[in-house]
Amino acid sequence: MTANIPVGKVIKEVPLEDLLVALNIITKTQGILLLETPHHRWRLIISGGSVALAEEEDHFIPTFSRKLRAHKVKIPQAEWEQRKLTGFALCDYISGIYNTEPEAVRAVLREIQFENLLAISLERRFSLLWQPTTGNANITFPIWSLNSLLETVKNAELQWKEFSHVRHPFQKVQLIDDETTLVHVPLFAKVTTGQHRLTEIADEFKQSLTKTALRFDKLAERRLVAILPLPLRSWESELDSDRRSYELSLTQIPRVHVVDDSPVLLKQFGDLLQHWGYQVDLTENASSAIEKMLLQPPELIFLDINMPGLNGFELIAQIRRQPTLSTIPIVLVTAESNFANSMRAKWAKCRFLPKPRSQKETAEFRSQLKKILQELAPLPGAEPSLE
Repeated sequence: MTANIPVGKVIKEVPLEDLLVALNIITKTQGILLLETPHHRWRLIISGGSVALAEEEDHFIPTFSRKLRAHKVKIPQAEWEQRKLTGFALCDYISGIYNTEPEAVRAVLREIQFENLLAISLERRFSLLWQPTTGNANITFPIWSLNSLLETVKNAELQWKEFSHVRHPFQKVQLIDDETTLVHVPLFAKVTTGQHRLTEIADEFKQSLTKTALRFDKLAERRLVAILPLPLRSWESELDSDRRSYELSLTQIPRVHVVDDSPVLLKQFGDLLQHWGYQVDLTENASSAIEKMLLQPPELIFLDINMPGLNGFELIAQIRRQPTLSTIPIVLVTAESNFANSMRAKWAKCRFLPKPRSQKETAEFRSQLKKILQELAPLPGAEPSLE
């Protein structure tokens, strides 16, 4: 695995060692890493320098709900399933639950992280797809360091590799000997029908996953139960479909270019636009703006008026002389909200947006900005108003 992880490209036949190298690289940024094996599919949410959430396809919500019930916490699972929350939207929802039930959610998330990362560590080869994201994720629940998570998993992995019959925490257990006295124990009979994973059985027994696995490995040794093999699934074609969807989404998301000589204001403006879902290019030096815009033409341009070397109106003239940029809408943004600048913007066939100077003006600025974006560079499938 090289130092740069290809973006939006399916990489196949990746051994576990290279996957761990990739994780250490991509945790320096933010995004979603899709992982697939012949048996399972995960969505790893990368944020805060680590794996913020390990989301196994079709299993996270039932698992999260089941484990929370053990802590006497109930959540509206039907709402989750109806909204089909995944990725960072799922993180937002979990953050809301964490804010009201921090101790239970912390304990449950730690268990889920361990179970999924252990499951991943016991697989051999992967297909992966890296999809970085922009903006700041709204995650309030704990994020454990990657080294801490992997160290915990490594210790457990060594024990699991000593088992004779158990190979994976997602394997299911089937009773073989229906003459054993254990069959008369209701809980044992319930979990040995071939329908429950070892992770679920551990929750039912209220004991650690590794201890549960050891117990059933010994029962399998005595031929009282069978540890069923993991079912195969169709996998590579699904990642290719995700890649195509990701590429399409990038072409549909509007690109906005902001030029301002204030690095603080530039970052604040850029963060806001990214949070709303836009692709954003930021330029502090107005003299280099044209070159950047020619490389990545935006759908909308925001310019400060008063900048050293090249002011906003001079930059507009340069933009209008470029055939590929001449028709792009431009919005002049300035703290000098006066009649003269407003009229100059009108003469230049630009919009005018005054910079806020107070908390009250900030709310008005955001409201006007939303209207401009919705009119000139609407997001695909956007709601009537940005949040």
